[in-house]
Amino acid sequence: MITHNQAKLIGRLKSRKRREERRFLVEGVRLVETLIDCQLAVEFFVASPALAETARGRRLRETLEAVGSPFFEVGDAELRRLADTENPQGVLAVAHEPERSLSRFQAPQLSCVLIFDRLADPGNLGTLVRAGHALGVSLAVALPGTVDPWSPKVVRASAGSLFRLPVAQEPWSDVAAWLRRHDFAIFCGDRAGEPVGRGGEAPGRFALVLGNEPSGLSEDVRADCDKLLAIELPGGMDSLNVAVAGAILLDRLLSRPSGT
Repeated sequence: MITHNQAKLIGRLKSRKRREERRFLVEGVRLVETLIDCQLAVEFFVASPALAETARGRRLRETLEAVGSPFFEVGDAELRRLADTENPQGVLAVAHEPERSLSRFQAPQLSCVLIFDRLADPGNLGTLVRAGHALGVSLAVALPGTVDPWSPKVVRASAGSLFRLPVAQEPWSDVAAWLRRHDFAIFCGDRAGEPVGRGGEAPGRFALVLGNEPSGLSEDVRADCDKLLAIELPGGMDSLNVAVAGAILLDRLLSRPSGT
């Protein structure tokens, strides 16, 4: 059984107090599998009998017993009470938030940096981390005012990509200086920007900044932007969800002409 203090910790990880703990909550078979595969530091695992209801769950349970981190068993009802979701699939984990800052990355090895400017919706942020990971983004940065990248909803929406694509948290002044020092072009998504067509290609290293869902880019970011980019919408819609728009822009900027 887990202790009272461990249960209270899990409760804090589901609230705004998570940032103070520097730990995060992972739920479900697939996400826990990915967490183990990525070798992030795990404080403890919790499982219930529901985990053994499928062959995949039984295999994961064997892995939990062998991985070396503390492993606790609780009843199904207790696990549901601890979890942030209605269906945690019989397993959750508490892991340590990794240290990720710009100073830890070598710019010559990076081609595309994805930057979030005060994104407020955890689903959008998690989806963009997932899309960025899938499309070949090297690094992501969450600027102040952006929703907590390690909150349970962002972790789930990223589908494990948050464990693989580094997401730093830095102020814009430091990010802009770092980008300029390493010759990154700064592109910003904006509905008033220049349309990016299919098969477009960004020259060299670049950063793509995506702004707040209702209000767009902050003024200091806009002032440092080299070019505003948009997506043509021939269907008549005036805008797209930021996660959809960001994924389309990334795909177009990172695409390569056929045969190269």
